[in-house]
Order: sequence, then structure tokens, then C-alpha cells
Amino acid sequence: MYTRILKGGAILLSSNIVASFLGFLVLAVVAKNISIDEFGVIGIIQSYTLTVAALLNFQTWQTIIKYYPRIKDDKDLIQSLLKFSFRLDLITAIIAFVFGIIFLEIIFRTINLPEMYKYCAQIHLLSILTKLNGTATGYLRVHDKYNLFFKSQFVAGFVKLILVLIVFWLDLGFVYIIIAFAFGEIVYDFTLNLFFYKVLKSDSLTGFLRKSTKLIKNKYKDIFEFSFYSNLISSFDTIIFQADIMIVSVFFGVSYAGCFKMIKVITGLINRMAGPVSITISPIISELIAENNLKELRSKLLKSFLFLALFFSAGYIIFIALDEFMVRIVFNEEYLKYIFYLDFAIFNLFVGLIFMGIHPAANFLGYHRQILYIIIVLSLIYLLLIFLFYESAGFEIIFIAQLVQISLVVISKLYLTNKKLNLIAFQKSRIIHS
Repeated sequence: MYTRILKGGAILLSSNIVASFLGFLVLAVVAKNISIDEFGVIGIIQSYTLTVAALLNFQTWQTIIKYYPRIKDDKDLIQSLLKFSFRLDLITAIIAFVFGIIFLEIIFRTINLPEMYKYCAQIHLLSILTKLNGTATGYLRVHDKYNLFFKSQFVAGFVKLILVLIVFWLDLGFVYIIIAFAFGEIVYDFTLNLFFYKVLKSDSLTGFLRKSTKLIKNKYKDIFEFSFYSNLISSFDTIIFQADIMIVSVFFGVSYAGCFKMIKVITGLINRMAGPVSITISPIISELIAENNLKELRSKLLKSFLFLALFFSAGYIIFIALDEFMVRIVFNEEYLKYIFYLDFAIFNLFVGLIFMGIHPAANFLGYHRQILYIIIVLSLIYLLLIFLFYESAGFEIIFIAQLVQISLVVISKLYLTNKKLNLIAFQKSRIIHS
């Protein structure tokens, strides 16, 4: 298991370093050539597109990861699963795009932005129609084809960088920045699906679209329910992870949205560095659960909590020492006044990353319905805290509400997972003995 994690994690880490470096170059070029307000508008447009996509475009890769280990020796069931997943990708992408266009007017009137930016947002929404990579992502992950993510991210990042440089070289204007960003997303989706097709061809599975979905639905009658609840869980998570820039712009204005975009660039970079571990452990957790090897799963989770707590504590100290240098290099002096908020956001991120293993464990153990209810309640608490205290607490309330939401999500999932894994058995026995 550790070999798989290290091998897959190393490939993904290399991929994320290259992709993050290219992304950093893109955003550094953009941030240094436009105002902080315009940078905030870019953040709002991206936030709206990502929110709509996450709300309505099903996260089918989780379905592949959960059910594939159970049917990996049955070619017909694999093809049926792939068709079921890809059909959801296609249908929900269309629904998400239509929904995004319909509600765009309401969102932009609420934020009170010029009409031109609404047209820019419509252009960026087109990238949703190509987000048919949930099936590809899941299948490539269960087969440890992480090198293909590296290639896709590199191609998309390089294309985006070239397009942005051309935009500023020719002085084409703001709308072309948005076109460059949208085209980069489309290139990534197209490239990853092209690699997915090649892998399917080598596995003799390219005819999966002709296979009936009834095969997989008859064997696992809960498959749609799992897909539905898993997506809703991700959807409500977007309130804190994707829609936050829009929330900031509503309560604090476009300038603070630009500040928050800067924070998300840096936290996103760090999150991508940690992402390989989270991505590689999900299929392994699914396999351990499929084999009913819960004792080993419990042991691995507890060790991961301890190791990650030590690792990210040291990482936070290092970050505090380098935060101003990072902001000066990538952005400019104007952003330094927001350094406290950046440090707060990084702390929140690390709190969540320490317990990264608990999220797929709770989901694959069958608690997806309970998790959805928890996420809905905690997302509403997050919004309520901001609404009640944004005037008295100021911009800090965004990060306080984040910390409350992240902490309660982790505690809730630990409680649910403990029912089957007995994660805190030692503490209980010690209390009883006393």
C-alpha cells in the first residue's frame, strides 16, 4: 500500500509542481498587469463557474472508485459502470451550463458589476460543457495512471500561459484574459479524455457506450443514490471552497474579492502539493473496505493523523517565515496588508489536511446520506456566522467561519467513522478502566 501511495503521490506531486508553477506564472502575469478590482472580478467569474459546475455536475469519479474494486474481474459490469458514470457526466454538464446561464443575471445584479463582466462570465461558463472527465478521472485513478494527469495538466497550463502572454503582448483587453482561462480548462478536459480513451482501447473497453446500464444498476441498487449523495456533499462543500469569492464580494466588495483571490492562489498551490496523498489513498481505502479489512484501515488512518499533524505543524512555521516573500514575488506591495488573512487561511487549510483520510473513509463506509445532512447544516452555519458578524468582526469573520465549519465537519466524520472502525477505542477503554 505504501509503495502505491509513494509512487502515485510522487507522480502527482511532480505534476502539481509543474502545473502550479505554470499557474503561478499565469496569475503573476495577470496580477501585475491589471488592478486589484479586475483581479477580483476574475476570481468572481471563476468562482461562479466552479460553483455551478460543482453544484450540478456529478462527481462520478467517486462512483468509479467505490464500485470498480468490487467488479474488476467482470468486463461486462465494468463497461456498464463506465456507461452509467459517463452518462451522468454528460447530462449533468448540460444541466449545469443551462442553470449557470439562467442565474447569471441574478448573481451579477446582486454583486452590482458592469454588463461587460456578465458577458465574460458567459464565455467562461462554456468550459462546463467539456467537463466530462469524472469517469476518466475515476478510471485512471483506480489504475494508478497518474502520469496521464501530469501530461494533461502540463499541456493545459502551458497553453493557458502562452495565451495570457499573447493577450498582454497584443493588449487585447480583459475579455481575452477570460477566454484564455476558459480555453485552458477546455484543453485539460479534452486531453485527459483523450488519454482515457487510449487506456480503454488497451483494455478492450472502448465499446462501453453500447453496454446496458441495467447490469450495474441491478447488481448495486444503491449506485445512483451513492452518486447523488456524493455529488450533493461536494456541492455544499463548494459554499466554502468555491463560492467563497462571491460571498466575499457580496459582503465586503470587489477589492476584498481581489484580496481573497490572492489568498486562494497561494492556498490552492499548497493544497495541490498535498493533494497527491489524498488522491492516491482514496482507491486504497475503497479496496480495504471492499475486502472488509477494517482493522488495517483503522491502523493506517490513525498513523496518518499523527504523521500529518507533525508534518503540517512544521510546514505552518515555515510558511509564516516566508509568507511576505511569497506575496512580494507573485503579486505586489498592495497585497501585503492582507498578510494576516493569508496566514489564517493557511491554518484552516492545514487543519483540514491533517484529517484528509477521514473524508473518503466516511463516504465509502456508507455514511454519504448522513454526511450530506451534516454538510448542509454546517454550510448554513458558515453563512449565518458571516451574515450576523460581518459588520462587527470585519473580514476576519470569513476565516473564523471557515475554521468552525472545517472543524465540525472533521469531528462529525470522525464520530460516524468511529462506529465501524472504533478509532477512539483506546481512549474509551482507558476511561472505563479509570
